Amino acid sequence: MNQNNNKPSLRFLLLVVSLAILAVLSGALLFKSLQLRGQQSLQALIVLPEAKVVADFVLYDETGGIFTLADFKGQWSVLFFGFTSCPDICPNTLYQLQQVRAQLAAELSEAQLPRFYLVSVDPDRDSPGKLAEYLAFFDPEFKGISGEDRQLRALTMQLGIAYHVADHDESDDDYAVDHSAGLVLLNPDAEMYGVFPAPHEAEHIRNDLLQVIN
Repeated sequence: MNQNNNKPSLRFLLLVVSLAILAVLSGALLFKSLQLRGQQSLQALIVLPEAKVVADFVLYDETGGIFTLADFKGQWSVLFFGFTSCPDICPNTLYQLQQVRAQLAAELSEAQLPRFYLVSVDPDRDSPGKLAEYLAFFDPEFKGISGEDRQLRALTMQLGIAYHVADHDESDDDYAVDHSAGLVLLNPDAEMYGVFPAPHEAEHIRNDLLQVIN
């Protein structure tokens, strides 16, 4: 009689062990995946698997002062890339962000409130004064940033934002500008935390910001 008939075969044992290891690894990967996705009730925000470090840059703000990466630090920041001559997407997005900030102001302390920025990709038309005047129509607390094309791209390329300004003469005041419509969220360490893809809904943005800030 072959005594090995009563014992599990080596192949069977290897299969059991392999399935056990696979189950453990699958569970670990699922847990990690859920962590990376953030809270399951997020409605619009796409959270990066890991916050992305952003390299420094030099731009100017709506007061004409120098603006660098350090100016993003200390609070959550929501960045929208557009321009003041934009006929539809930009004013609509800024109007929604106005609603978001108004709602959050009633729910968060001043120190917790995120800052909202329009980063103009049309520096030839958007001087600091024009940025300040334009943003004041929506919310006096909104910030404006712009700068020469080389410095703008030093920021936008890191954040996955694309834009194109049509060729034009220096004196030309009527030309097309195309740009990404998504919102970029930076954490208080000035790292890229996530993206709100277009189209936007104020209530979804407000809900998600409350969750990540709290």
